[in-house]
Amino acid sequence: MSDTAPKKHTLRKLGDRLQRADLSRGSRLESMKFGDERRGSRQSRGYGTAWDRLRPIILKRDGYVCQCEDCKREGIVRPATHVDHIIAKAQGGTDDPSNLQSMNVKCHMRKTAREHMASRGSGRPGGGSRP
Repeated sequence: MSDTAPKKHTLRKLGDRLQRADLSRGSRLESMKFGDERRGSRQSRGYGTAWDRLRPIILKRDGYVCQCEDCKREGIVRPATHVDHIIAKAQGGTDDPSNLQSMNVKCHMRKTAREHMASRGSGRPGGGSRP
């Protein structure tokens, strides 16, 4: 047996670690599934056929380029594949084209996370407190 061959106990530890990772992945998937059930279907949240028709119009209007504040401020051109509500629907925003912007997926995730933290009353600017 050469010095570079893995030891049995090392392989066992790796196997245990992989098994734990699979178990945690399964529980994450279950919690994601529960989250979707809690939020309701995309149609019940207002993302049905009308949204499917409007989305490509907004992407085309914006030239398939991210319109987020960070990209515009920094002069960065990123491809846009998502359409975002400037004022979130949960905050009273509408599907009017003036309230919609094309966004890069990473920029959209970042903006959504900021809005989520603000709505939880995290002390960030614009954040409220929950009743």
